[in-house]
Amino acid sequence: MTAECGLKWFLRFLGVTTIPAAVAAAMPQSWVAFMIHHLEPDVPIGIVVTYLFRMVMLLYAALGVEAFFFFAADIRRYLPLIWFFGVGTVILAVAALTALFAGVAPEGRNGLFWLVFFDFADGLVKGIVLVILLSCVSCHRRSVTADEH
Repeated sequence: MTAECGLKWFLRFLGVTTIPAAVAAAMPQSWVAFMIHHLEPDVPIGIVVTYLFRMVMLLYAALGVEAFFFFAADIRRYLPLIWFFGVGTVILAVAALTALFAGVAPEGRNGLFWLVFFDFADGLVKGIVLVILLSCVSCHRRSVTADEH
């Protein structure tokens, strides 16, 4: 398997695994409230919490359906944009994890904290894998270009 083929399959994997977020965005309000109260019993479930929950889920689904499948369809065309996404994901995940641990005291690290932590950590791991695959694709492209000259 070439690096480019591996990158295509990884992008498709990212796309497929984010599609279920669309289901979460369309869940009944009572389900959203139940899940949030299960993780963080004292959080009031108002319009802002519901809005943020649904918008984050729609963002995940949109990235999966639109971006990753388009990226995977034409790696060479979208390579700069995939690099931007990969490096940006790593930087934002590190910043978010740092802010999360700096902003929440150890005694406040309960259910919702760990859900957010695992979401950021998952993004960091996927971003690192994406950057590694991109590096392999770029190295392969440079060696092919050098061989042609």
